[in-house]
Amino acid sequence: MRLLLALLLLSPLAAAQPVLVAEPAAEPPSAPFVGPTVEYAYDDGAASVIIGPPSSFDPDMLWGNAFATESGGDEVVEVAVAFGSTFPSVAGGVTFWLLDDPDGDFDPRTGATALDSVTATPDVFGNTFYRVAFPPTRVSSHFFVGASARLLGGQDRPARVDTDARADRSWFFYAPDIAAVIDSLGTAPFGTRMDSAAVVPFPGAFMVRATGRPAGTSSSAEDPSRGAPTLALAGPHPARSAVALRVTLPAAGDARLDVLDALGRRVARLADGAMGAGAHVVRWDASRVAAGVYVARLTAGGVSRALRIIVASP
Repeated sequence: MRLLLALLLLSPLAAAQPVLVAEPAAEPPSAPFVGPTVEYAYDDGAASVIIGPPSSFDPDMLWGNAFATESGGDEVVEVAVAFGSTFPSVAGGVTFWLLDDPDGDFDPRTGATALDSVTATPDVFGNTFYRVAFPPTRVSSHFFVGASARLLGGQDRPARVDTDARADRSWFFYAPDIAAVIDSLGTAPFGTRMDSAAVVPFPGAFMVRATGRPAGTSSSAEDPSRGAPTLALAGPHPARSAVALRVTLPAAGDARLDVLDALGRRVARLADGAMGAGAHVVRWDASRVAAGVYVARLTAGGVSRALRIIVASP
């Protein structure tokens, strides 16, 4: 990663522009959100700048915050992100991530692994947070939440930064496909903390938050993800030749289930049409694909779920 960082800084393209580009975010602050139990946040509700990649490349960008789990907030039920209004690629959707990071170093590059993700298309911008419900998910002593999207360099500036807040627990990453490296962010072609003076012109905290509640207290009546489709593994993993996926729909309706490779190309379509309510096991014959990382993506009920799959060598 050091070599790539040096190339980004010293190449003719990168020398003319920073690794991030920014513009002022001159908007009045909205009232801070008060979560039902514990709200994890570093920002004060008002961004100073909005940032995105320079025009020299078009990456999949992940940005977010690392948090220490607090008492009474060890079950994450919501992720909230405030987006910059300069975001022409928003129609392509945003993936919201929840990662567990049990080593406690506030560094998602070491030991953090994905617990769940939700894909949606934000429809609010500025200091208003776009909120995404997650199935209540237990985290360990530390965790990381963030958002990722495929961006147009020099055009998209989706990440809002509060430059008055601490910068040492906010991170951003660039990769061809964030989902392919989400369980090993240290292998992403580029990643750094928001207090890195060499590449970050405006240090600060991303406007990315999470809401937690005490573990084991959720009921079906109060679960904020009640009624949402789910996607999970239903067999041995890593897989060698066959992958079993469990799709659960709260109501009958159309569902599409695709498998994508590390470059985001579709390698299989496992379902596309009407599917009944309840749990279904869908199988993918992975014997004809190369070993590596793939992503299963379920679209149903107006939402999208993503699941990382590892196909091992026979």
